[in-house]
Amino acid sequence: MSRTQGDALFLGESGAHRDAGASITEYMAVILLVAAVAGAVVVTAVPARISEGIRNAICRVLQSECVPSEEDQAQGDPDEDFHPTRCEVYQTQDKAGYSLYVAIFKFGEEYAFMEQQMADGSYRLTLMPHNAEIGVEGKLFQIKGEGGRNFQLGGEAKIGAYFKAGVGDTWVFEDEAEAQSFKDDIIENQMAMDAMARNPGAGIYYWINPPPEIPDPSMTTVTTRLEAGANAEAGVSVKTSEAEQYFNIGTGFTGKFRVGGQIAVRTDNRRPDDPDYPLSATTYQLDGQLGAGSEILGGGEENLHNWAGAVRVTRNSKGEPVEILYTTTVEESLVSKDRAGGNGRNGKGGAKDKDGDGILQETRTVIALDTPEERAVAEEYLRNEGLTGMPAIAFSQLFDDGDSLLTRPPPGASEFEELLYEQAWVSSIAQEKTTDAQSYGGKVALGVGLGLKISTESSQARTVESEFLGAPRPDGTRRFQEFPECLAEPQ
Repeated sequence: MSRTQGDALFLGESGAHRDAGASITEYMAVILLVAAVAGAVVVTAVPARISEGIRNAICRVLQSECVPSEEDQAQGDPDEDFHPTRCEVYQTQDKAGYSLYVAIFKFGEEYAFMEQQMADGSYRLTLMPHNAEIGVEGKLFQIKGEGGRNFQLGGEAKIGAYFKAGVGDTWVFEDEAEAQSFKDDIIENQMAMDAMARNPGAGIYYWINPPPEIPDPSMTTVTTRLEAGANAEAGVSVKTSEAEQYFNIGTGFTGKFRVGGQIAVRTDNRRPDDPDYPLSATTYQLDGQLGAGSEILGGGEENLHNWAGAVRVTRNSKGEPVEILYTTTVEESLVSKDRAGGNGRNGKGGAKDKDGDGILQETRTVIALDTPEERAVAEEYLRNEGLTGMPAIAFSQLFDDGDSLLTRPPPGASEFEELLYEQAWVSSIAQEKTTDAQSYGGKVALGVGLGLKISTESSQARTVESEFLGAPRPDGTRRFQEFPECLAEPQ
């Protein structure tokens, strides 16, 4: 069959069948012509708002991107108003301290310095020069049993309770370059203040060689903390045939549990000309830790789980609430540890090194209270529910799919829940965290137990995932969206 004959058979020769045999190209041309006419009618005959809705519906059906209308461009992106007001991109922290043990009592002090890069480009330096600790520790039980001719099996558990208090100053700079130009001066100035407080003779030196002047801190935070916990270990000790005492070879299993609470009061002096300032923020936090591990000949691993929940209420100079923050944090880490040392007849000592890698997830829910009506609603909620009445919005993103964050509160919900849905900034980040810690020390029994431990720790945290909750939508939902501005640069 020739190509001409085939075309005649496909297209048809009779008028009665000519339409039925029309090519798909011809039909598409007719459809496009009708659509063009209908589009012109829509644009000229119906209100612009309705035509925009029809245009958007067509875009969704065709799964294509439509160019925003002039009205949309004028209104801007509604989600932009819900970008997180504070999002940490990167953090480094260094700590150094000592602990002194006398009988069942523990006394300690710690120095810490922290740097933070924020998503808006600002940079924070926080110095905590004096964090004091006092506590009591004791054995809950100890058991021992023979495991063979030269082996001994045993286990013990210790419990303790501790009170900690500290003061920290935070400086907020526009960018990292400005912060770094003051960093060395801040550290040197604090070292001079500390030296003069501990040694009156240092005052003469610094009177002759005054320390560098530094700006007043933007914020000052006073923290008090109470925690309690327990540590348990079970393992094996060995001895030679001639020896009388067993030697701990660092082989066995370990476990730990800790629960704590703290109150931090922060004074914010960043806007001295604002009548609402200084702001006073009080944070109430509960936290805990659970860990388990094993080791062989002093080396091993430990799996740690940390969680925390906090509420921060910020008030202006008149005592009115101007902001409420809910924070939930969950951290899981795997710690590699090595230790050298052992136990003697009258004491023990050694060195430990720990390297940890973990993932920290934090959800922050912030509600700004700008009007007297909003402040009254928040004050009533705090008065009726107290600090234990945290709304589900503060926790659901960590422990479920976050549905309660996405849907408008049901009828009968409190005004405060409605306010959270309509106005709260909600952010969720995941950080990769690394920690390197060392400790050295020992204890001796000289009628009364005496001990000393010196420790150092450095850590880094980088944000690798970041989301924020977008603006309320007409269908009564809010959706999580990516927030790349808070992501750390790849290493």
